[in-house]
Amino acid sequence: MTDEKKSNRPKILILLSLSLLIQSLSSVFIKYAGQYETFSKEFIIFYVMAVGCLGVFAIMWQFLLELIPLTTAYLRKGILYILILLWSVILFQEHVTLNNVIGSIIIIAGICIHGMDEH
Repeated sequence: MTDEKKSNRPKILILLSLSLLIQSLSSVFIKYAGQYETFSKEFIIFYVMAVGCLGVFAIMWQFLLELIPLTTAYLRKGILYILILLWSVILFQEHVTLNNVIGSIIIIAGICIHGMDEH
């Protein structure tokens, strides 16, 4: 890895994290939209917000793929499932199951193992 890429790595990881946060928010907005009658004013507002988040994410993702390898970016996308789980607990008072915890641990372990391989 060149010195320039090493110096930009924290910025790239922050941008990747932000893009995943934005994508996870699209799931939150879809869940909120589902709580209203289809095509009601509230439904449309939340649905448009979800699509907007996905649009911003798509642009950020394409930019990120120019900066980091696909395998690195796509593996980090597993964090999305953990973020959605956290949003579900915080915003919708859903319960975390043992399978959710085990799956989250596996995702984190995979990212850590891949991270060690990169260095």
